[in-house]
Amino acid sequence: MERSIQRLISAMAEMTIIDAHEHMPSEATVNSRPADIFTHIFAHYTITTAMSAGGPDREFLHDLSIPVEKRWKAFSPYLDAIRDSGYARAAQVTARELYGIDDINDSNYLDLQQRLQERNKPGLFDWIFDEKCHIETVLNQGEWMDGISRPVLGMDKLALCHNDPGKARLRADEIGIDPERGIGDFHEFIDAALEEARAAGYWGIKIGAPIPVDSLSDEDAFRIFLKFMENKAVEKEWHAFNLWVIHYVMRVAPKYGFVVASHCGICWCNWADFSPRRPTSMIPLLEKYRETRFDLYHAGIPYVREMAVIANSYPNAHVNLCWCHQISPHMTEHFLNEWIDLIPTNKIIAFGGDNPFAPEKTYGALVVARENIARALAVRIKRGTMTEERAVDICRDWCYNNPKRIYGL
Repeated sequence: MERSIQRLISAMAEMTIIDAHEHMPSEATVNSRPADIFTHIFAHYTITTAMSAGGPDREFLHDLSIPVEKRWKAFSPYLDAIRDSGYARAAQVTARELYGIDDINDSNYLDLQQRLQERNKPGLFDWIFDEKCHIETVLNQGEWMDGISRPVLGMDKLALCHNDPGKARLRADEIGIDPERGIGDFHEFIDAALEEARAAGYWGIKIGAPIPVDSLSDEDAFRIFLKFMENKAVEKEWHAFNLWVIHYVMRVAPKYGFVVASHCGICWCNWADFSPRRPTSMIPLLEKYRETRFDLYHAGIPYVREMAVIANSYPNAHVNLCWCHQISPHMTEHFLNEWIDLIPTNKIIAFGGDNPFAPEKTYGALVVARENIARALAVRIKRGTMTEERAVDICRDWCYNNPKRIYGL
């Protein structure tokens, strides 16, 4: 079995990859600020786990005006408590394989800091994404990443109208729409923003779960919009209008070739109730917008079995393992075999680093992802229910062909 695992890992290491979810700034932005172990290596996921163990807060550890020695002294007592976590494992892999630092500790963290700073210059992204990861495309929810990114637009950034009647009026004038002419022009007002987003190179729209299944009628939304333009809408009406916009985008997404992506399950920060984000909250939307392609993030962890049944039941539901390989390598490795039992293999997207500050951690997450996938598929090879050749084909589909087809890249 171990030989099959190593052969699959080696095969994936040669494959071209599509990274199906990041929050990455541009290389220029990364280069413009000092490289730091708490942004380039540990980042916010490892810090979240350390905070759960009683460690210092994120704002303190990310404050570059505080000497790294002081921040490390506050953080290091909690490292042993989280050393075996998925987040820390990806961090250690990154430090070891990219920077030659084994087992980050008191004696070498400053050496690691120096090496990060020496690498933080133009060419960093090519080194990580191209040379080390073989990533062809990144579906990114941050800035443009200098050629390889295909951005996914957050609903909060969709330029429709803002909670400011002056800006809404200006936006309507820019597009050449007079909303007072009727609901048809009102639809054009919304459509123009979507057309602009598509022309600008956006490939998906990100929503946040849960989304109530019921929203305003088009007529009521139009009525509130007119009140909004006259600065007469109250906050409750504005929120209702925003919910209508989300539903309208889900309704017309196929017209513009957009995939609708949604966070499901676990939250990235402490003190966050993830239970409203369970994958079953998406079922009414999957039912309502049957022509729209949905990309459901993070395997819905911890609701991975619910997610499997949803993907089995709804042709428009696709499932994305972004972030999962850091959340829990062991959980991800084991639920993958249950998923193969239930989900057509052409609906699974294998990888997204889901990192927000710098590219290094994406490498560590990808190394762990290859191990998880190889170990899951090797179980079937050992049992004789799958050939090694078939397993390699599945790896290629999950890592490249599926995200490319689902997003129309």
